[in-house]
Amino acid sequence: MENQYRIIETAAELEELVNEIESEPVLAVDLEADSMHHFREKVCLLQMATPRSSAIIDPLALPDLSALRPLFANPKIKKVFHGADYDVRSLYRDFEIDVHHLFDTQLASMFLGIRETGLDAVLQDRFDVKLDNRFQRKDWSVRPLPTEMIAYAAGDAVYLVRLAAELESELRAKRRLAWVE
Repeated sequence: MENQYRIIETAAELEELVNEIESEPVLAVDLEADSMHHFREKVCLLQMATPRSSAIIDPLALPDLSALRPLFANPKIKKVFHGADYDVRSLYRDFEIDVHHLFDTQLASMFLGIRETGLDAVLQDRFDVKLDNRFQRKDWSVRPLPTEMIAYAAGDAVYLVRLAAELESELRAKRRLAWVE
């Protein structure tokens, strides 16, 4: 899957993105923070993908992400995360964003009995996709970010929509979907 994304750094670009996404049924989300490099951690990049598009939001260039609150609160849009706990807490801590209608692909993987539930392992097994994790522990607060780091970040969210659909179907067949929901 080719990963084409756009970078959002202005309020106008964010508003345009919100207008596009508000009619989507599903939104995959991931974030990068600087927790390994700073005592007071913060979200440094927010990746979002729908079945049709992918965007990287830079909260260091655009610290007011309040325009995203209605998207994340909208119960008609399923928000897909992998290992949601940290990301959900970080979004609330930094931007007062509450997440409603959440689907966690890591939790879904656990309820399906998958042994290795890290995103890299699940994507390798499901789609034969190997994520380039060499940027995982980098300081995401340093600007400008190299193109390779941004592409790495975008890659984490782009497969989540498809992964969620597969896992949801398997959970439904095993009558375990309600457990995850």
